[in-house]
Amino acid sequence: MATSEHGKKIGIIGAGKEGCEVLELFSHNKSVEILFVADPDSAAPGLAMAKKLGIKTVSKPEVALKNFKTDLIVDCSGSPDVYRMVVEAVGKDGVIDVSLILMLYKIFSEQRGQANHQVFTDLASVRQEIDRNTRDVSKTLHGIEKISNELEVLAINAGIQASRAGEFGKGFAVVAGEVKSTARVARDLAGDIDRVISEISSMSKRIDQSLKKVL
Repeated sequence: MATSEHGKKIGIIGAGKEGCEVLELFSHNKSVEILFVADPDSAAPGLAMAKKLGIKTVSKPEVALKNFKTDLIVDCSGSPDVYRMVVEAVGKDGVIDVSLILMLYKIFSEQRGQANHQVFTDLASVRQEIDRNTRDVSKTLHGIEKISNELEVLAINAGIQASRAGEFGKGFAVVAGEVKSTARVARDLAGDIDRVISEISSMSKRIDQSLKKVL
């Protein structure tokens, strides 16, 4: 049964097709508590649906109006006589025709669909930008790794040449050490960039999952 401690308490009169639609709309809405569904036709599909949901069913609408205190009655009967009876019982502000409920729901659904489409478009654009930037950074990363490897090879060769030069190669050995240190820094930087790329790729996948949910 759909109940809410602070929700609006409503009653539904008329358990035909439109009554079923209203039940479907409100039965799982936490801001609404359906107190009853009333219809003199015991074979009305909305009565069976209400029973499955644990909502009280009443065969006489006038009895329901008398015994249940509601914030709003949704008239799904389609009968002018029943509508007048409800207005007399709860006042004009206490009743709403089902056609208005369904029209408002349709408008809301269309607006939500437009909003979802906009969200989808924006997220898709962000994901594409992330993917493009990731590819650019990956290219830069490969360039840094290549330079790092070349510097290491250069440092090794410089070290060999410095050792061969003996006393005269000491200054060259210092330079070779600095080159090797620079290569190490470049390699560490490449590792940091690679980790960032992995995190961005993971973010892109999460956005893709969000897009699927929007759809």
